[in-house]
Amino acid sequence: MAQLNLSNSKIIFPKKGIMEEKNVRIVDGTISEIGDGSNFGNEDQTIDLNGCYLSPGFIDLQVNGAGGVDFLTCEVDDLEQASEFLLAHGTTSFLGTIITQPLKSMNAAVNRLLEGDVNNLLGIHLEGPFLSSIERGTHNPDHVVEPDRDSFQTIIGDNGEDIRLFTFAPELEKSKDLLRWVQSIQALPSIGHSKASYEEIQEFLDLGVYSFTHLFNGMKNFHHRNPGPVGAALNSNAYVGIIADGQHLHPATVKLVENTKDSELIYLVTDAIAAAGMDEGRYVLGDQVIIVNDRLARLENGTIAGSTLTLERAVGNYMEFTGASLVDAVKTVTVNPARLLGMKEEIGTMAIGSKADLVVFDRNLEIKYTIIDGEVVYDGEC
Repeated sequence: MAQLNLSNSKIIFPKKGIMEEKNVRIVDGTISEIGDGSNFGNEDQTIDLNGCYLSPGFIDLQVNGAGGVDFLTCEVDDLEQASEFLLAHGTTSFLGTIITQPLKSMNAAVNRLLEGDVNNLLGIHLEGPFLSSIERGTHNPDHVVEPDRDSFQTIIGDNGEDIRLFTFAPELEKSKDLLRWVQSIQALPSIGHSKASYEEIQEFLDLGVYSFTHLFNGMKNFHHRNPGPVGAALNSNAYVGIIADGQHLHPATVKLVENTKDSELIYLVTDAIAAAGMDEGRYVLGDQVIIVNDRLARLENGTIAGSTLTLERAVGNYMEFTGASLVDAVKTVTVNPARLLGMKEEIGTMAIGSKADLVVFDRNLEIKYTIIDGEVVYDGEC
């Protein structure tokens, strides 16, 4: 049996909302004991974490690329490079995100992602192409289309069980049909890039939609007489994704969301692109050129295009913007996204029997170790 002890740590239990000084024993990739360590086998490998924080691994539900790799255009062999970058920043699970492109190109990108042998890829997030042509953001208008069954099937191909999240605009014709197609493959529908009215959004919430993709961004602006998607999201029990880079949203806006929503309904995403972790300059997002300056990614027309954010920076920013505790901030990248995906018993939690996907970091949120299935996959040393 493969065994590993993690000692001398401050363990964050995001589901319980507490932090305790405990030791953890891992057997065959699963957390087997949490305690003082007195019953742990002396023959086990032990890592002394020197008082660092130990948390469930971070989960990012929206990643377009990273470490110089664009998921829309990369080769299968390039995926390991992106995976290693994300692991070095504590991301033990991510959804490879495919944005609007020609339908066959989207399908090809999905296929390449799933062919790659990377241990932190959780599945696919399809963001488009069934979006508002007005609130499309960085999505190429040449490829934004109305929903139809053939288009949907072309994109997903034989990969329905690997599609975890599907972002769409509910005001489009046949969006109710699209919702049924998404639910039929057991993917999570999420509202985004939408100019829908408050009433239109409410109708879809009543039909079982309970997620909003990168709240405020790619949505009709909130107005006190026409609250639209933002008002519906803030006034609902739905989950909301937030890009906490200080650029997509003003810090006060992030604080507004934190004040308004239950702390269990907020999940942070990076919306990272290939430029994450790279120097400033020119990059691609599918068939569009992205220019990165001062960490901000834009299309040549000035539209913000994804981010260069990493999840540990997002956690730090969220604490700074909102005054949230470390435990509450960690919830937004662990148990909250896991619960949204219906996986809270498997990942995103510190509990006996859960998968040993873990991250160790110091008081500055610098990642020291990343662990997947009980194996150290990134070692920055405490």
